[in-house]
Amino acid sequence: MRATPIKTLMKIRLIMSMKTKLLAIVGSHRKNGNCYALAKSILESTSPKSRIIQLASKKIEFCVLCEKCVHEDCVLTDDLNQILAEMKKAEAIIFIFPKYLLASSKFLAFLERLDTIVHMRKHKGYRHTFTEPNYRLLPKQQPFCVFALSGTGRFKKETVRTVVEYIESLGLTLVSHDRPPFIAVNVRTGDEKGEVLKNKAALKQCTELTNKVIKSIKKIDLAHACARRECE
Repeated sequence: MRATPIKTLMKIRLIMSMKTKLLAIVGSHRKNGNCYALAKSILESTSPKSRIIQLASKKIEFCVLCEKCVHEDCVLTDDLNQILAEMKKAEAIIFIFPKYLLASSKFLAFLERLDTIVHMRKHKGYRHTFTEPNYRLLPKQQPFCVFALSGTGRFKKETVRTVVEYIESLGLTLVSHDRPPFIAVNVRTGDEKGEVLKNKAALKQCTELTNKVIKSIKKIDLAHACARRECE
């Protein structure tokens, strides 16, 4: 068995100590509301190298099923392609969305647009026969987690599961929470802007899950570094 070269060991240690670049996508219709306040608080305490995208300040059209995304970027003139580019650059993504009737409509439209691209490229059009079944919109399979916010802290598991399945279809990998409902952290926000920051228990859970995401990134990077060492 070969000894690990000093250079490789140094690279591995550097990877393990690096700050992670996280991207938070906030699905609320309300700019700088509780979803944003939660994202800002969590990212400031866990990952200085991070960015928040608020869909409230972005233009997201509904998909028109033109099928042109089979061979090119989405042709609608809104902010989707720019957000997708940011997602591809991120090492991990946190999705934060509020409960309205079910989930905020702009957030659902955003997920539907991305999932439609995946569907069209897997099927080479709006067909039911797979021609590229393993296609991933985000091939790096970055880890992601979900925070679901509501005034009462209650959220139908079916709604959260639908959101998670949309996101997983893009090629991302879910990092689950250690407590029920496991697929997300359900957060009670109250009714006023900023009120979520008073919920210390939820802040703690969201911080724990974010740190778990960061650890999963470092494990992936370490595995890649070790794999490269085996090829040397």
